[in-house]
Formats: sequence, C-alpha cells, structure tokens
Amino acid sequence: MEILAPAGSMESLTAAVRCGADAVYIGGSRFSARAAAANFDTVQMREAARLCHLHGVKLYRAMNTVITDREADEFAEEVRLSAEAGIDGIIIQDIGAAAIAAKVCPDMPLHASTQMTIQTAKSVIFANKLGFVRTVPARELDLAAITEICDTGVETEVFVHGAQCMCLSGQCYMSAMIGSRSANRGRCAQCCRLPFRTGKGMEHLLSLKDMSLLRHVDELAAAGAASFKIEGRMKRPEYVAAAVTAFRNAADHRGDREKDIQILQSVFSRSGFTDGYLTGKTGREMFGFRTYEDVKAAESILPSIRESYRRERKEYSADISVTVREGEPVKAEFTAGGITACVTGKTPERAVSRAVSHGDIEKAFAKLGDTVYTVGEIISDIDEGLAVSAAEFNAIRREACEMADSLIIGKNTPRYEVTEDMPEVYDRQRSREVSVRLRIDRRSQLSLDCADMLIVPHEMLLEGGFVHGAAVSLPAIVTDEKRLTADVERLVDKGYRDFYADNFTHLGVLDGFDVRIHGGSGLNITNSYALAAFRDILTDVTVSFELTAAQAAALKSPVPVGVVVYGRLPLMTVRNVPSADSLTDRTGRVFPIERHKDYAVIRNCDILDVMSMTDRFNADFAEILPCDDPEGVISRFRSRISQSGRGFTNGLYKRGII
Repeated sequence: MEILAPAGSMESLTAAVRCGADAVYIGGSRFSARAAAANFDTVQMREAARLCHLHGVKLYRAMNTVITDREADEFAEEVRLSAEAGIDGIIIQDIGAAAIAAKVCPDMPLHASTQMTIQTAKSVIFANKLGFVRTVPARELDLAAITEICDTGVETEVFVHGAQCMCLSGQCYMSAMIGSRSANRGRCAQCCRLPFRTGKGMEHLLSLKDMSLLRHVDELAAAGAASFKIEGRMKRPEYVAAAVTAFRNAADHRGDREKDIQILQSVFSRSGFTDGYLTGKTGREMFGFRTYEDVKAAESILPSIRESYRRERKEYSADISVTVREGEPVKAEFTAGGITACVTGKTPERAVSRAVSHGDIEKAFAKLGDTVYTVGEIISDIDEGLAVSAAEFNAIRREACEMADSLIIGKNTPRYEVTEDMPEVYDRQRSREVSVRLRIDRRSQLSLDCADMLIVPHEMLLEGGFVHGAAVSLPAIVTDEKRLTADVERLVDKGYRDFYADNFTHLGVLDGFDVRIHGGSGLNITNSYALAAFRDILTDVTVSFELTAAQAAALKSPVPVGVVVYGRLPLMTVRNVPSADSLTDRTGRVFPIERHKDYAVIRNCDILDVMSMTDRFNADFAEILPCDDPEGVISRFRSRISQSGRGFTNGLYKRGII
C-alpha cells in the first residue's frame, strides 16, 4: 500500500517524506485544484522531485482543473516542465487536458482525479480505456463499492483522511454561481462551511466533519486499495507529519491507532472525525465545524510533531569498501540503494609516525550524520606503512555521499519522451436553427410536444408505454451499478436509444450499449480538446455553464453543441443533506432542495434565463431545466424573450469565473 501525502509547501513535503510517505502530491503555480495553497514553481518542483527520489518516494502533480482553449498551450508547457522535473504522474480532471498531456508526453502516467466523479467499477474501466492508469473514486463510496472498483485491477487511490466536500467532487457550482470562484478551477470559496437555516436558527448544515479511516486500514487493504490518499495541500506541515505517521504506523501494523487518532484530532478536526460514507452510516452525526476548542487543542501538540521531521530520515544501509595502496589514489566504493558510487582521493604518503588502520577508516566513514544513510559493512584493503589524513577520508566520504545521492536520484527519476505536438481539434458547421431540449421531473409532462427532445429520468420510463422523442437521464449518484445497468438494458429493450451522460460514471454504465450518448453539462466540457476527445463517444454535448457566452461560441466541435439557457442550475449534488425542502443563507437567499432516492440536488436561488442571448452562443441546441410552465418557457425561447429582474440571473455567461 502506498501512503500518499499532500504538500502545499516545501516544508510540508519534507515532513511527509521524513515521516514515511511512499508518495507525495503537489500542485504547480497553475492548474491546481488548490490554487490558494503555496504550491510549487518550476525550480521548487525540481527540488521537490530530487528530495522525493532520493528517498525512493514518488512525486505526483495535481493538474486537476478544467482548462479553456486559451490555456491549452500553457497547460502543454506545464506538462513538459513536469516531465523534465521528473514528476511520476499527473492527476487530471479535464478529458481535454488529458488528451493534451498524452500527446505532449505519451509515457507520462495519468491519474483520474476524484473531480471526474468516478463512482463505479465500469466507470473505472472506461477511464482506463481512455488512458488513465489510476483512478481516484468519489469520497462518498462505501466499502463494497470501493471493493468492486479495486477488483477491476486498475490502480485505485482511496481518500483515507482529511476534509470532505459536501458536494460530489466535480459537481459543485455553488462557489462559482455565488461569487464567480469556481471549484472546477481550484478557487472554491467553501460556501458549504457557511451557516444556513431550514427553520429559525442559523447552523452549519452543509459542513461535514473531516474523514478519517484509520480504523479501517486493514479492510481497505483487503479490498485491494493501491494507495491511501491523505487530503490537505492547504494544511500546515505538522498536520501532514501527523497524518503520514498515523497511516504509516497502521500500514506497518505498529503503534497505537487510538492514540494516533487522538493526535490527529488535536492537530485538526471539525468536532471530531467521520467514517460515515465508508460504513454507510450517514446522517446528522457526519456534520461538524471548526470550534475554538478544536483550535486550542493543537497548540500543545505541534512542537513535538515538528520534532518528528526535524532530522533526515535514514533510508539506506551503506556498505563501504576502501582501498589504500602505495602509489595509487585512495579508492572508496559506497554501495546503497541499488547503486555504487566510486570515489578516488589523493595518493597516500609513507607514514612518518603512524600508519593508517582499519579503525581509522571505520571512524571516518561512520560519520554519516544528517544523510539518508546508515553504516552497513565497512571493508578495507590497506598496504602497510601508508598515511592518509582524517581530513582526506572525510572529503572522500562527503563526495561519496553526494555521488550516491545523485545516482539514487537518477535511478528513481523517470525519463520521458517529450514532444511539441498537440491533439487535433475539429469543427463542424453549426445549425442555423437552434433546437430545444426540455428536462422534465414529473409524469404529467411526458405528453408534452413543445420541445424537440424530452430528457426524462430513467425510473419514470421504466413503467408504462414507450415515449417518443424521449432521451433517458440517469441518477447523478449511482449506488447500485448492477441494478442501473439492468435498468438500462430494460430501457434499450423497450426501444430507447438516446441516453444522457451527465457525469463520467454514466459513460461507464452506458459503455457497450448500442445507444446514442448525449453529453450533459456535468461532464464540465470547457475546451475544444475535450470535444475532440469525445467525438467517437458522444452524439452531442451540452457544454459547461461555467463558460462565458463568448467562450462557448468559440469552441471547435466535431459534434453538435448545446447550452443550458433556462432553469434553476444545480449547485450541489449531495449524499447527505438536512431533511428540508430548502436552505436559506445569511443574506436571505433560498436554495430549493430536489430530493431523489439516494441523493439530493441543491439548486440555485435564482432562475437562469438567457433565452434572449441564445444566438450569441453559436449553439446547435438549447437545454431547458425542469420548470413549472414548460410550454410558456419554450414559447418565450422561440421568440428569444428573457425574463429579468429579481429572481432571475444571467448565470456566468456574462461575468465568467476566476
């Protein structure tokens, strides 16, 4: 099992390595989902790679934000710089970014970020087909779902400790809609940590406790998890040190887990920890927030934690062979970590008073101090009557250590083929007429004939007769893939051939069926490279509503492109939410809650209405979200009439996101 640690700074990375991490993940100055962390520039990234590889630790770079066409060349250059620095793999969310990375550096390992909303075994297999060698599934999964994913044989990286998003990762738009700070761009304002109310009092109704699965390490290992991932690139070094130590102890079956949990809780918690998603025990007990007592608990324990990573970690036993022969330079062979460093010094002189001995060599070469080496076997071959100064031996030892460092780093640093190539993008003639698609959420709307296509929840179509012109939408959170797959088979048998994929999990479920797959806005398509990558998979795509109208219009696409023009946009898709019909924030804004069997969707307080802007998008079709008067809305759409004022919004199509 790999213990994978976060690092938002060089001190945190040092703490992770010295406390026993097997791998560390960092962000660069751009394209990191933790843009507010200190992160690493190019020079620091090289330094980080050298430190990690000296210790035999892997270094991954998170480049897990969505990108725009204007950023594609810069993203490609950052991939090149990562390859040159010796990064061991890149964590990616955007399928267009993945296509760029694969073209620029074909042998760079790609890891599918949790932002890709991977929830099931089939979605893991689908991601693997697209070139991802490792997946980081959603944090909302229970042990059975994680086990099924691990059974695919694809490397699985499981979050085991740290903060949890209230929303299914990759599907949170609350920060973007409220303050233009997009979570998909690494700028989340953590709206879920703010107080809301369902009744009279304000409470932290969306603030989850941090996850800690330390008590479940053995179960996750038995399930086949390849990597135990600790969240926290914005946390202090002491947090990183404590978390790595605790999970290192657990993985190595040593120490006291309950004591380690107490230490972790003292360093950082929100009224304690939760394992609710893994164990299936969701509910109010999963929620918590940072209290004054939580903050005070850290003060007394931080100094002792700093001490745990103050000194260099000893990684290798070094066998040393020293030859002292008359008329030849002193020679030392330093063997450690699978390499041998050969160093020569000055030619020894004849001894005047005292000849060099084996004890002199042992004394000099045992001084390995603050290096990664401990002394193994020391062998000497000495001609009689020769003299070598202690200073000379010390100089040879220092040079041998430096050479061994360099050789070990070189041995552990990957070498990549790097190109100047970029993926092709494709464009097609857009339709002059913009068709309209309507999402419905009630059976009474199944007979509507005012839209060119109805998008209907799959459970609504399982019973009753065939509905002409209907496309099937799937549940946003998939808790039973086998059952959903069986439902899709039934719908295909009934004659349905159009299915919506609103996230990556849906693509996995639908893979292999002879159907037309329409990409929903939840796929977060923001660039032409993603559209090109999906050209043989998707029939058409509704692009991200986090784009501006100008950005959407400028996209090059081989398939028809649509935009959402009306309705209450989804802000959060959640597994665990208060039992209420709405949430009210501190400003009095009311956010409706749409409930489903296994999850809920928190929708925007205002209704998106950009129907008068439709022609500015250069779109082939427009999508209207569930509403009370669909016929009236579609009539206004065909006349390009928007409503404005209180209760309505242009969304992000004009103001954009950070």
